[in-house]
Amino acid sequence: MANVIIVLILLVLVGYGIYSFVHHLTRGGGCCGERDAAVKKIKVEDRNKAHYPHTLVLGVDGMTCQNCQRHVENALNVLPGTWAAVDLAARNVTVLTKDEADEDAIRQAIRDAGYLPLRTTSKT
Repeated sequence: MANVIIVLILLVLVGYGIYSFVHHLTRGGGCCGERDAAVKKIKVEDRNKAHYPHTLVLGVDGMTCQNCQRHVENALNVLPGTWAAVDLAARNVTVLTKDEADEDAIRQAIRDAGYLPLRTTSKT
């Protein structure tokens, strides 16, 4: 009787493992829809870096993939007069601005995208 119970438990565990594996392959898994269609990148209209004299570098927690990178960049690139570039390896974002950076608005945009802004590492 004990052998039957052990075999049934093992069958349930193997069945669940196969289900999880197939679900991960077909529906994706991990971070922020990394297997979904990529989020379209929002590009800034003015791509002349000379027009952006102010720089703010913030650490951002929670970014793990290129979709995360795109989410943060998009959230900041829609702000007027900003141009953002994320360094995923360093887990920070460099924000170029035409006027003095509104750090509170930038931090809020990062939060609204679902990430946690950390300390300011550089400001010019």
